[in-house]
Amino acid sequence: MPVIRTDRWLGEWHDDPVRLCRRLVLYFPDANERDIYFHLVRFGMYKPSKNMKETIKQMKQKNIWERVEAVYEKRKKKWNGPDVPLFLFPADPYNRVLAREFNSKGGIAFHDKLFIFLLPHHTDKEIEALITHEYNHVCRLKKQMKESEDTTLLDAIILEGLAENAVCQYVGKEQQARWTTYYSDEQLYSFWKRYVSPHKSIFSKHPLYARLLYGLGFYPTMLGYAVGHYIVRRCLEHGARFSELMNMDSEQILQAASLENNKQS
Repeated sequence: MPVIRTDRWLGEWHDDPVRLCRRLVLYFPDANERDIYFHLVRFGMYKPSKNMKETIKQMKQKNIWERVEAVYEKRKKKWNGPDVPLFLFPADPYNRVLAREFNSKGGIAFHDKLFIFLLPHHTDKEIEALITHEYNHVCRLKKQMKESEDTTLLDAIILEGLAENAVCQYVGKEQQARWTTYYSDEQLYSFWKRYVSPHKSIFSKHPLYARLLYGLGFYPTMLGYAVGHYIVRRCLEHGARFSELMNMDSEQILQAASLENNKQS
């Protein structure tokens, strides 16, 4: 399935993204266009602004849709992954967290669809890194097939850890997210023992889930993401193959990382 030509939708409704999201109701049978839009905004989709028409024009001039499609087809072929619709929209250039942690690019993956948020300045390598990360989520979610309410904190951090290690393996270490460099292995092991391990089995509706995953409040920034990356990286350093890890459940990956029995081997 090719990348959906959302550039044509944007040509008509860029200044009314809620109306634009009516085109997505078909893909979200339990949500209306307003619910869909505000959910996507949480992960980086643009908000209306006076500069958005020019941003879309520049994205078209720089062939962003075609460049996304080339990477997407490459990843599907390499991983023999599922063929799901990919929707590309402009990112929110005013989102400070998105700018700080992800250089103003974002995305959200489901087992049956994928959303990517980009801006004209993003390079080919940045586009490849984002699609690699998010499409790895699609592949993992398709294999696990858990409902969102049944997703544990451990599932979520492993999901992020696999995706960012995929970026390292298939795009290059220099394209990994900034949060992968925030902490030493000693700190990450301490974070695992102190913050994450006692709550690894909580579900997504638990009040601590988002705080631990994203490192909100007094928790270390991007806590769950960083710990998940550390766990998967340890597995790879111990000789596991990435393709093997993709087929293992979260507890098996945790055991392969040897965190519980061996501190830093």
